[in-house]
Amino acid sequence: MLQKLKNHVLAQTFRELKGNPKWSICTEPLWFIPYSLFVPFQTLYMRKLGLTSLEIGTTLTVGFLLQMFFALIGGVITDKMGRRKATVIFDTLGWTVPCLIWAFSQNFWWFLAAAAVNAAFQITNTSWNCLFIEDCPPKHITNAFTLIQMCGMLSVFFSPLAVILVGKHDVVPVMRWLYFIAAISMLAKFLLLYHFGGETQIGKKRMEETRNLSYFSMMKGYGRVFLTMIKSGKMRLVVYFMALTNIIQIATTNFFSLYVTEQIHLSDELVAVFPVIRTIVMIAFVIGLQNLFQKLRMKASLQIGFLMYIASHLLLLLTPEKNLLLVMGYTILEAAAYAVIIPRKDALMAHYVEPKERSRIYALYNVLMIGISAPFGSLVGWMFDLHPALPFLFNIGIFVLCIFLTMASRDLSHLEEAIS
Repeated sequence: MLQKLKNHVLAQTFRELKGNPKWSICTEPLWFIPYSLFVPFQTLYMRKLGLTSLEIGTTLTVGFLLQMFFALIGGVITDKMGRRKATVIFDTLGWTVPCLIWAFSQNFWWFLAAAAVNAAFQITNTSWNCLFIEDCPPKHITNAFTLIQMCGMLSVFFSPLAVILVGKHDVVPVMRWLYFIAAISMLAKFLLLYHFGGETQIGKKRMEETRNLSYFSMMKGYGRVFLTMIKSGKMRLVVYFMALTNIIQIATTNFFSLYVTEQIHLSDELVAVFPVIRTIVMIAFVIGLQNLFQKLRMKASLQIGFLMYIASHLLLLLTPEKNLLLVMGYTILEAAAYAVIIPRKDALMAHYVEPKERSRIYALYNVLMIGISAPFGSLVGWMFDLHPALPFLFNIGIFVLCIFLTMASRDLSHLEEAIS
């Protein structure tokens, strides 16, 4: 058994990775674990400190608007400052500082300030991705993203610790300590990655090329980069997949619990079990079948993943009242599909983006994803009000569209040859 794990494709990938990709994976639990502890109780903590629903919504809106701004300037800052330096500065600003503000928050204005500062993490959505993939061998990119995904999945098992603490003590003192611990843990992650990592070769080149350019002149270059994205068939395909998978998650993440409690009439307590089941399935799927999917072409893997998504949604829609077994079947299929699709979607972006303009392209992608996802939240909510099944039928339509996109793409057919 131990020998099989050592020979697993993910274990082999981890051993062969060096520098930024390896240290990104090694330090990622220092971010994921504390985040998984405090995030389930964040809104409740705000309510306990006296915030109204309007005030909570206002902090989310302000944060969202500022995230679009920081996402836009993220590419320019990443090129001028360098991937390594931008990541440590804006990770610290975007996570460590807000965690300290949240730990000592007293009223609405503290949370508003924290939301504004937290929005700076969008810069590291660009800089960290560049740092992670630019020195990563192309053949390892998909598995490297899978390893990062596994760090997030494993962190879910720490969530019950927060539930136990909140059950024994009041929400407010527990959350203050969780935020304080998160600030220390996340800062350690950022400093370790900065110390043991290094600037990428592309990053060094971009810093030299942009040395004498102003931030304003570089911002004007976004128009040209956007035209490049539109004209490139490969980049359009990435935009389609990124946008469509983001829209899919709106229904599966936000309306699944409402559907199973209001339509299938499962108890509220059972809803808390499904994220744990989902995580166990994803880990088992990645460990058990990653070797098999490694042998398949990207196009075939994506098509299988989207077919599993369709099967999961059909099963959910056909589930009769109070049938826990079929809802678990949906959870298993949906988790397996997610484990197949998401790392490959991220890998496609890494493979198809022009290295020289990677930072600004990533920044534009982030802005587009925020802008595209925002109206669909209201649309999906409106559909759920019309009929609870509509968001999931809408998702099935998106899955079918994604299958047609993969079938029609010539670039996907030749991806493996291009990598090798």
